[in-house]
Amino acid sequence: MSITYKFPEEIEFAKYYAEKLNDQVTLSILDTGEVKDSTEAKHLSLFFWNLVNKSVEDQNNKILLPWPEGGEFWSEKLMYSISGYLERAGFENEWEEISDQ
Repeated sequence: MSITYKFPEEIEFAKYYAEKLNDQVTLSILDTGEVKDSTEAKHLSLFFWNLVNKSVEDQNNKILLPWPEGGEFWSEKLMYSISGYLERAGFENEWEEISDQ
């Protein structure tokens, strides 16, 4: 089972921030489209929240993104894709644990 995205921009947005955050583990997960274990599930969950923080920082610093809809819009879409995937793949607890921090 792999991560499914409703829009192709979601993966582009995720890869943009994975590269910006120099997160090679997440880039690998995004390339394969799958999480192998609990550790990767936690890593992907943490990456998502780091992405949110970085996109808010970029917005506050008036850094323009390649997507006219903006970071908040794509973060929300990506959240549904990642959290839904992790739930279907049996890693709902990992997502919840990181999201509750």
